[in-house]
Formats: sequence, C-alpha cells, structure tokens
Amino acid sequence: MLTYYARRLRWGNQLGEEFWCVSDREVWRIDVSDGNGSSKFSRSPGESVSRVFSRITSNGEWYKLSLTPGECYPRMARPNSINTLPPGHNPDSSPELREYRARSAGQLHAFIEELDQICRVIQPEKNNLQAWGHSTRNILILACTEVEAHCYHVLIDNGYKSRKKNGRLDTKDYVMLLNAMHLDHYGVNLNYFPWLPTVFPFKGWRADSPTKSLPWYHSYNLVKHDRENNFHEATLRRALQAVTACFVMLCAQYGWAFAHEGSEAERAFFRLRFVPKWKPSEVYVPPFGVGYRARQYPFPT
Repeated sequence: MLTYYARRLRWGNQLGEEFWCVSDREVWRIDVSDGNGSSKFSRSPGESVSRVFSRITSNGEWYKLSLTPGECYPRMARPNSINTLPPGHNPDSSPELREYRARSAGQLHAFIEELDQICRVIQPEKNNLQAWGHSTRNILILACTEVEAHCYHVLIDNGYKSRKKNGRLDTKDYVMLLNAMHLDHYGVNLNYFPWLPTVFPFKGWRADSPTKSLPWYHSYNLVKHDRENNFHEATLRRALQAVTACFVMLCAQYGWAFAHEGSEAERAFFRLRFVPKWKPSEVYVPPFGVGYRARQYPFPT
C-alpha cells in the first residue's frame, strides 16, 4: 500500500516543500525527475515511517496526506501546496464547470447591482439596516435559492444522497458542506460600505439547527412561507448577508479563480478578508504529470 507525505522546509522567512511516496520497501520523492535514483531510499521490513524519515534527513516537517497525487473533490477549491494561500484553486477546467461558474457570477453581479441601487436610497448603516420592503425581500429570496443551488450541486457532484425517503435535499443536508468546505471560516468585507463589520455568513451554522442557526436563511424561510406576517424579516441586513453567502459559495468552489486579489480586491464590491486555514494533510497534491481526477468527498453516513 502506498502512502503520501509532504515535507515543509524553512529557510528564514522562505518556505519550500517536497512530496514523497512510501511503500513497504521504499521511500522516494515524487515531485522530481530523478534518473539516477538519488531520491529513492530503502525501507527495512517493519521499519516505521518516522524512522525512515529520520534516516533521510533531520530537517523539515512531515505531514501525511489524505489525498493521492492529482485527486480533488468536485466543486471544492483547496490549496494545491502546503504553502499556498487559501482558498486555493479548483483544478477542474472542464467547459461544463466554466459555464456554471459564468452563470453563477452573472447572478451574483445582478444581486450587487440591485443592492447598489437600494443603498443609494437607504444608507446601509445603523438602524437603516433594519429597513425592509419588496426589493429587499426579492433579493433575500433569490439569493437564498442561489445558495441552495450551489449547495445542491456540490453535494450531488460528490455522490451525496439524502437519507430522506423522497430523496430531496434541504438544510439538514446542506450543512454537511460546513466542514467539507470550511464555510464558517470565510469572512467578507463590503468595500462599498467600509463602516460595516466583516460578514461571516456561515458562522454559527449547526447541524442540530441547520435553518435557524443561519439568521439570514431563517428570515428567508419565514418570509417565503408567510409574507403577510413575516414581511419585516426581509431586511436590508439580511439581504446583504444572503448575497455575501452567495459570494462565499463561489469562492469556496473556485478559489482565487473567482475571488479578486490585490488592487482588484480593493475595488470590488466583495473582498475576502478571512479564509480557511487548511491543514497540510488536506491540500490537493499536484498530479506531477498524471493529471487531476475527481474523487468524491467522504461525507459521513
């Protein structure tokens, strides 16, 4: 059985990395083309992995990897290096996924334009954030259904099946993405309104209360089913949070291919302020000439 490890190296403030494969008899680097075999080492019967590594070198930090070279989860962005800044990238470059991303981005931009128009009339600060009306309700409902669509397709593409008899997915299923994509670690600044605090749209999401633990989603659920009695739930604050959740779902799926960096991020409506800190064992291992291939995420059963 083959197992894979990453080795982190440090030279002052600089970081480097190596990727290694371990079998019952040998240990070798997989990120170099070594014709003379100088990066291959023997392993004695019963010798522990840690013992082999200590013979190879006393420098660096070793991490066992959960994915083999080239494996990646559908619609989930992650760093492809133990030293890469999260959220990383999505290795899938298929036309189907690019088309889905383009359509989703178009919907997000439509939300931003509508919010911008509303905020020219209602200054989004203090008590004004509690203002509500048909426009904020429409944005809240559409943004939440967009989040549902993202969650649905991420789960389906990873082979997830509902435990319910009718097979329909809802928040009891969507919350499974919380740990898989570290959604609660995403924090977003709204550059157009710098006085607003960083928004963590999925912070506090819980499996034991998957609808009510997201205030913006709970408001959507209330106003969707009973507008007459719950119209006041469709506030500007909830609309902003729901659209921010759409942005986070896109970043969590496509990484830096969607989110802006540097000066572009400063000018954008949304800016990633906080991102997940992936463990070295969780990164996507480069394929090293093999090519990326999909592996479905192991959701708990």
